[in-house]
Amino acid sequence: MTPLIFGAWDGVFYDNRSTFSPSAPEGLDINQFSQFNPGNPVMSFVCDRGFLVLDRRASLVFSLWRYYERAARETCGKCTPCRIGTQIIAEALESAVKGQAATVDWDFVVKVAEQMKETSLCGIGLTTPVALLAALKFCPDEIKKAQPVARDVYDYYSLLTAPCIEACPAHVDVPRYIDYIKAGEPELSAAVLLRHYPLVGSCGRVCVRYCEKACRRQFLDDAVDIKNLKRYAADATGPMESLFHRALREKKPLAPKVAVIGAGPAGINCAYHLLLQGYEVDIFEANRHAGGMAQVGIPQYRLPKGLLESETDVIEELGGRYHYRQRLGYDFSLNDLFARGYNAIFIGVGCSKGMYLGLENENTELEGYYNGIDFLHRVERSVSGSKPFKLTGDVVVVGGGNVAMDCARSAARLTNGTVHVVYRRTEEAMPADHEEVLAAKAEGIQFHFLSVQKEILDEDGHVTGLKIARMREERKEGERRGRLIEIEGTESVLSCTNLIAAIGQRLDQEVLCDDDGIMFDRRGNIQVSDALATTRLGVFAGGDSATGPTTLIDGMAQGQIAAQSINEYLTRGSVGFVPRRRMGEMIKKCDLMKETDPTIDLCKAQRHQLKTLSIEDRRGNFEEVDLSMSTKDAIDEANRCMRCYRIYGVVTQLPIPGNVAHIQNQAV
Repeated sequence: MTPLIFGAWDGVFYDNRSTFSPSAPEGLDINQFSQFNPGNPVMSFVCDRGFLVLDRRASLVFSLWRYYERAARETCGKCTPCRIGTQIIAEALESAVKGQAATVDWDFVVKVAEQMKETSLCGIGLTTPVALLAALKFCPDEIKKAQPVARDVYDYYSLLTAPCIEACPAHVDVPRYIDYIKAGEPELSAAVLLRHYPLVGSCGRVCVRYCEKACRRQFLDDAVDIKNLKRYAADATGPMESLFHRALREKKPLAPKVAVIGAGPAGINCAYHLLLQGYEVDIFEANRHAGGMAQVGIPQYRLPKGLLESETDVIEELGGRYHYRQRLGYDFSLNDLFARGYNAIFIGVGCSKGMYLGLENENTELEGYYNGIDFLHRVERSVSGSKPFKLTGDVVVVGGGNVAMDCARSAARLTNGTVHVVYRRTEEAMPADHEEVLAAKAEGIQFHFLSVQKEILDEDGHVTGLKIARMREERKEGERRGRLIEIEGTESVLSCTNLIAAIGQRLDQEVLCDDDGIMFDRRGNIQVSDALATTRLGVFAGGDSATGPTTLIDGMAQGQIAAQSINEYLTRGSVGFVPRRRMGEMIKKCDLMKETDPTIDLCKAQRHQLKTLSIEDRRGNFEEVDLSMSTKDAIDEANRCMRCYRIYGVVTQLPIPGNVAHIQNQAV
């Protein structure tokens, strides 16, 4: 077990400097603080929960000084306690680090820190005083009698983040882009987002809202409508995006060439970040257009195809090239790409094979029987005008995810009958977005929860119905999901002329062969490391191909990680350590964002209710359902953001690889 020398955590002091029975904060995995990167011991750690000293040679005052240096840089300046307080405290701690602690009025410092903690307007001012006040209360001599410490004797890494940022797979600085909306500058808001991915407007329409689930505002009233604020920023930006891309674009002499296979969210974002870093990038796509499953699998009423196309055009704006109707395993192989001179490859193909119900004696050739992916492909071709597609009669959709909701809501626009959704668990257990379920209900779709498919009924090669049975859930204490048990004698038939199996999809493994040197994991996905490197040197993979069916934001986040790994591989010959990733891992594994006191003393302000197309206007067409916010609505909603920033700082004994701040300090 990693030894804790002393520390204060959640208001409790732990002092193991002269005891044979060391103690540590209950529930905190202290072993996560043994090393930051391999072979590099953690000396100390500071955050909004307190501080931990894990090496007797560590200087607490040095750790707090570096922590407050970051706080002083990050304060927004809107409130005096934080703007002035962080400067006063940082200067006091710097004096202590220089061996001049006796010249500091520490009683005044305590008053400044307490005022910050009680009256600041955002998380930086409210939370950064916690560790300092605890140190001055429990172990004041560590501060007031501190020995001088050289600035670069230890390495230091700090991270400014928030619950919403950590919940986002792409780690988008949500409070910052919301701040720009508050200030009436949506183009700067979009610029914050464009540092992470180019599909800002698309993500603002179909993002699954991980950030909103983590939003602390829900402890007061409702989470901030982060997703639709993102959409507002994109819709209000206009031509600024191209200017921003050109400003970011680097130039590399004799840049290596990278091949990206698949123009879905993961592939697009991987190519985007590589192009911004100056690489030559070609994207090979099996379809006739970019967008991947976002293009063919997300219906137009959620994501207008013209928008997605305009956002994928950024690849060509940055100098990249698309090669359409080029399918891996059929038109080219990995060996072919390396032979053509590509120095690295990213595989971002989607899970293109839809799954059927898998019932006994199932006939997948029945007229009116579709898997979810094939059905959505037909819908996309119909809406685009390339191949008309119409349904008649009732439709049954089996499944409870977003694909099932897309199939059901699309079917409701195509048929003159009733659409039913069959799901084996409860409504609360559905993996689909809650908003999608509510929209489906509003559009007249009938749900059958705790129901399981038993048999497909057919006549003369046509689907005529689905036999289902009722289920009950038997849950033991502490279990998140209970055991499903079929209730005898509850079988019934849902008559229908169309049946859609939307229960999952998988990777087409036939696109890869033994010569490619790519191994699969037990779930049938491409096996990758944390850095998204495959079992073949120089080949990386992400998105659906590496994780199974995933969301647009997850795919884009993996594309960015892969681009970072490819850059390291091409510049250093190997994939190195990423400090941001390690700090995020510590925050997650140690549950550092856990709310110890979720009480929020603010006036309530209800979440903006987004305007939508009326139910009558949705029938028979695929016009976009959700309407954009007005500027006033967006600013009002943005003002609900509480800027719940936190700062995490770690001091290590040795230099941290990839730590830009350390390199800059050495230069100073």
